[in-house]
Amino acid sequence: MSEKGPLARVLARVEKPGRYVGGEWNEIRKDPARVRTKVALAFPDVYEIGMSYLGQKILYALLNRDRSVLAERVFAPWPDLERELRAAGIPLASLENGIPLRAFDIVGFSLLYELNDSNVLTMLDLGGIPLTSAERGEDDPWVIAGGPAAFNPEPVADLFDLVFLGDGEEGFPEIVKAVSGLRERRVPRRDALRELARIDGVYVPSLYRVEAGTGSPLVVPRPGPGAPATVHKRLVKDFSRSFFPEKIVVPSLRVVFDRVALEAARGCPQSCRFCQASSLYFPHRPKDPGFVRRTALRSLRQTGYEDASLSALSVGDHPDLERIVGALMEDLAREKISLSLSSLRPGRLSRDLVENILKVRKTGFTLVPEAGTERLRAVIDKKLDDHEIRDALTFAFEGGWKLVKLYFMVGLPTETAEDLAGIVDLVRSTVELGRSILGSAPRIHVSVSSFIPKPHTPFQWLGMDDEAVLADKQAFIRSELRRFRSVEVKTHPLATSVLEAVFSRGDRRLGPVLVDAWKRGARFDGWDDKLDTGAWKDAFAAAGIDPRDYLKPLPLDAPLPWDPLATGLKKSLLARELAAALRGERTPGCLERSCAECQGCDTRSWKRRARPAAIAPPPLPAGPAGETADGILRYRAVYSKRGKARYLSHIDLIHVIQRAFRRAGIEVRKTQGFHPKMDFAYGPALPLGMEARREVLEFRSGRRIEAAEFLRRINRSLPPGVRFSSLEQLPAGAPSLANAMEGLVYSVDWKSADAGPARTAAGLRAALGSFKAAPAGAPSPDFALRGRRLILTLPPLPTKGARVQDIVQAVFGVEAPAFLVRRDRVVLRN
Repeated sequence: MSEKGPLARVLARVEKPGRYVGGEWNEIRKDPARVRTKVALAFPDVYEIGMSYLGQKILYALLNRDRSVLAERVFAPWPDLERELRAAGIPLASLENGIPLRAFDIVGFSLLYELNDSNVLTMLDLGGIPLTSAERGEDDPWVIAGGPAAFNPEPVADLFDLVFLGDGEEGFPEIVKAVSGLRERRVPRRDALRELARIDGVYVPSLYRVEAGTGSPLVVPRPGPGAPATVHKRLVKDFSRSFFPEKIVVPSLRVVFDRVALEAARGCPQSCRFCQASSLYFPHRPKDPGFVRRTALRSLRQTGYEDASLSALSVGDHPDLERIVGALMEDLAREKISLSLSSLRPGRLSRDLVENILKVRKTGFTLVPEAGTERLRAVIDKKLDDHEIRDALTFAFEGGWKLVKLYFMVGLPTETAEDLAGIVDLVRSTVELGRSILGSAPRIHVSVSSFIPKPHTPFQWLGMDDEAVLADKQAFIRSELRRFRSVEVKTHPLATSVLEAVFSRGDRRLGPVLVDAWKRGARFDGWDDKLDTGAWKDAFAAAGIDPRDYLKPLPLDAPLPWDPLATGLKKSLLARELAAALRGERTPGCLERSCAECQGCDTRSWKRRARPAAIAPPPLPAGPAGETADGILRYRAVYSKRGKARYLSHIDLIHVIQRAFRRAGIEVRKTQGFHPKMDFAYGPALPLGMEARREVLEFRSGRRIEAAEFLRRINRSLPPGVRFSSLEQLPAGAPSLANAMEGLVYSVDWKSADAGPARTAAGLRAALGSFKAAPAGAPSPDFALRGRRLILTLPPLPTKGARVQDIVQAVFGVEAPAFLVRRDRVVLRN
């Protein structure tokens, strides 16, 4: 984003402008004029969610390794920015170079969630791209979908030129290369679609006609000329050592998963029958342990993150998990970097593993029983019994965890009242166990979602409970758990779950419904406070479609809208697993039975484990700044905050600075306790949007650091907009920063067009003289005019109504006063 472009003029009026400016550490910016192909990696949700997605990080780094390709990021604008963009006629553009979406060759959407579909329409429309594939011409970008929600693309088939299935790093670069060649050869769009359909893993919806299926109300796609009957997903050939980015973009805002996340494995061998992800990411493929360790350490050093996690659908099924964690924690504990594990099954939770994780700080402890009884867990093939749950909770409470999260579903197949009571009993026993070990009741967060029979799972033929039935089940759990004061229950909104179910099981008739609902105002449907049920109800009614038709059971022999898209698991296997579920039988996981016994997939080679490579860990980083001191020294540093950094909140700025210190190798003393933090002290928080010339912070360190070395290290480790100008060591006994502050000096360009109607100096003095912000007994602000600048000197802690933004708003009448003001310095006692 250009700091002087049209977008900068509207950001003062949106809630979180930092979402839209880019400029983060490790951002990749190329010259658009020097590349062959421009790719927009589009994520149809807000920045904080999109920047947590591993798939985009992988593709961003992989595509940009090719000098002929430019890959840039774009996220769905929140409704406040959407309104501003439309009012000002500004197109949606990428973060890096501010390229409008319509100027890219490819716009690739990551579809993780069906309720993001309306945001796809918003992004296309704001980007100046026709909404449907049929409307696009020769000069329009190719609009592509990928990700887990693309495995039933029929509800959004009209929007996309092509859909890619499988591992993006395997096939997406091939698509980019093919599109580049087609453009250079000027192949007509319709012919180009047929050529692209020949690429393995590519589904071109417009090459398939739809017709009514037999035995069900759904319409199904049938291949036309040049279209394959079945599209098989692509798989990375050697996943154990496949590409994974080390130098990832470090968001300047706090995002949902704000850490170095390492993909320890892809897929899951457990094959829970409700779980769509285990089918979509099949087969289970672990990463090489040496590769994981090396990537983690390199990435932490290049990002400055203080947390790392090992990510997988079932990270506990990595055959070398304890070896990886043990080796990593030897490195991370020295630097007070925490490690967390996602989706760890209790059966793989050992005391050694718990002790290793606790070496730095406690991270979240989560258990996912899904059902309240062993009977129902057998139906869904959740390989978890009551003893394993109790053992895992015992480890947690003995390790000092006082907060545990438990996840359940209601509406599961064959569920009874006893199963719902089992959820209550399990939570009650958890509270009692925690009290017996901790001496007081632990905090328990219970999350209850509704079961959705998803495509490509054994339950895809079953129906979904009626909304009223699900509401009664949620109400029962809430009522029964209300007597436990330390238990907090969160239920997933039913209207959201029902709409998700409709679109996950939907067919091509839903496309016009989606467009109509979007035109009626549907946005961010997955957000509790944004779902407009009225817009959707009216859109379904206008189309003459009853959404409940999509929630009914389907015949086993009926063709399904998603049948042409193959995950690698045979439909006959899914039917076999459904029958076993209805008998209440468990099935051994993939790692526990032979392929000859199962014969449920088309490939067996994935079970042959690659021999772990002899991958040495990276060499130790350069030593920290300075020499070891005799004790703890205190330092004061001065820095500026300008340009894109003005869009950061005070909390976000703190994280930017602290990560820069880690990257620079500037050691800061850590606080004590379960959550050690860097020992910093900061001046008064700057309001969002305000620039600053001479801000002050203090830190303590056990090293003697020279100013020149500090400035050299820190300034090459900071993103644009933040820069340090001085460092001094403070003498023993010097007053704290809070006690040393005497005033805050601000200035405003009072002749700027942004300051409102033109006025004379005399008129400005009169306006300032009539401003009575300071109550009796409080220090009054001091004003002075120096050319174009109005100088305001305030006390360090101005009283309510006497803050600089209050004064500027009262005098100038501007809507966003902080964007008009600059803090010039913090006045300190000598």
